[in-house]
Amino acid sequence: MSNFTFTLLRFLALLLLFNSLHQFSAFQSETPTKRHDHFHIVEFNSLVTASTCNPSTRDASEEELLELVHNYGPCSKSKHHSKAKSPSIGEILERGQTRFNYKQLSANGENNQIGVKWDSSNTFEYVVSVGLGTPENNLTLVMDTGSSLLWTQCQPCTLGNIHGCFNQKDPIFDPSKSSTYTNITCSSPTCSLANATLGITGCSSSTCAYETGYQDGSIVAGFLAKERLSVGSGTFSDIIFGCSEVNVNLTLAGVDGILGLGQDFVSFVEQTSKTYEKVFSYCLPSKASEVGFLKFGKTNQVSKSLMFTQLGADYAIPLAGIKLGNTTLPINLTKDPVVIDSGTVISWLPSNDYITLRDAYRKAMSHYQLSEPFSILDTCYNVGGQSNLVVPKMSFLFEDGLVLDLPPIGVAFPINSTVVCLPFASNEAADGNLVLFGNTQQKTLEIEYDVAGGKIGFGYGVPASLPSLVSTVSCLCLPVSLTQTRCLPRSRLDGLVSCLPLSLGASLSLLAHPSLTRGSPRLKVCLSLSSLTVLGFSGT
Repeated sequence: MSNFTFTLLRFLALLLLFNSLHQFSAFQSETPTKRHDHFHIVEFNSLVTASTCNPSTRDASEEELLELVHNYGPCSKSKHHSKAKSPSIGEILERGQTRFNYKQLSANGENNQIGVKWDSSNTFEYVVSVGLGTPENNLTLVMDTGSSLLWTQCQPCTLGNIHGCFNQKDPIFDPSKSSTYTNITCSSPTCSLANATLGITGCSSSTCAYETGYQDGSIVAGFLAKERLSVGSGTFSDIIFGCSEVNVNLTLAGVDGILGLGQDFVSFVEQTSKTYEKVFSYCLPSKASEVGFLKFGKTNQVSKSLMFTQLGADYAIPLAGIKLGNTTLPINLTKDPVVIDSGTVISWLPSNDYITLRDAYRKAMSHYQLSEPFSILDTCYNVGGQSNLVVPKMSFLFEDGLVLDLPPIGVAFPINSTVVCLPFASNEAADGNLVLFGNTQQKTLEIEYDVAGGKIGFGYGVPASLPSLVSTVSCLCLPVSLTQTRCLPRSRLDGLVSCLPLSLGASLSLLAHPSLTRGSPRLKVCLSLSSLTVLGFSGT
């Protein structure tokens, strides 16, 4: 790197540091007894959904990524925004509780509902676009790791009829107009296997039929069929899917159906195993105004840095405990079933464990004013007027020693412009021991499900675009040469310049530009949600 470039980097770093001294002084005066290496310093606006979409700048063709967007955010193309009011945060949380209750019953073996393993609590948050049939029909489907069947509505059915179809974004699929559609007969091995694994019973005109009822009284019924399906750049023939013609008291909030990514044989993951080897990954955006991704198959680049642990049936994971700040809490989850789920908003803990976490969290957040509970969240704080928030770091601890640092939004969930809450809830069921790893704690993490290998990998997602840097990495070192990158945790950098929050701007793009950082002397950068900290230079 030229002397001019190096001098420019030094100048920009020092300039940004001096401009941030007053913010650091304010932080020290507000929390004089807290070690800031155990806390996130987060720009509050970085947690709040914007009114316009911040599209991804990723080159999707390189990794064959599908855009993954929040169904209720400005990046969603669903037309339901103009027809119906999006649910409030309170409604979404309450629906999430219904979904969790369903899963607790299933974990206890008490769910006697016949049919597809899926609940209809309308917590349908993250959607992707696929193509079905010939000619191709575009569909917007919910990504759901908690169910297996891919299904959508089919003609004939009547909109507005209580036993017909519900409003959806795209035209309802018409099998009679597709040259590649075929029914599955009752006598076929596929129908027999579906009956054994999904509880599908009954036939109609020798066609394999399915029907399922849910806790809220809604019913979905239709036929199993095979059809051509396009997902990203991949096209697959004879994909088994559910062609739903009867929907009673059911709505999917404007989307067209479900893309089930569970472990039953009808799952898209299982049906495409020869191509994708039963591997898929996703990264949920930090907020509804940003774009994440869904990918099938092993990730070429990022997977090398993933941290893996065991993955069991129903996507069970060996979560053992929780660390808050620098304290490992007296929580033992090894005796409880722990499931990771893309469709449940917050995380759930058994009652006693939740109380332990809540009490420690309240102590760590004592520099803010405790406010009234919100919906099912009982620990909330008034942070009005604060441009930056100071929130404790939280980590999930796994039985094999893996330590997963959660993103700031997984610790402080914004309810409105003045209130944040602890996004965990207590499992109050009498025999409630289910632990659930919800999607708020998954945001900005790259998560790879290797179903065939029986393992799941976690990594810290690469930002989709500047200046929206999203990471929970404590500290990051930019490349020191063309082939080498140095990275140190914050705990090993105490002798260097203190971590100071900086505003993002044009200078950030310059500092982070590959042409300037390649070959630079160990420039150490601390990343958090929409904040950058320059720790200093060492070496030449």
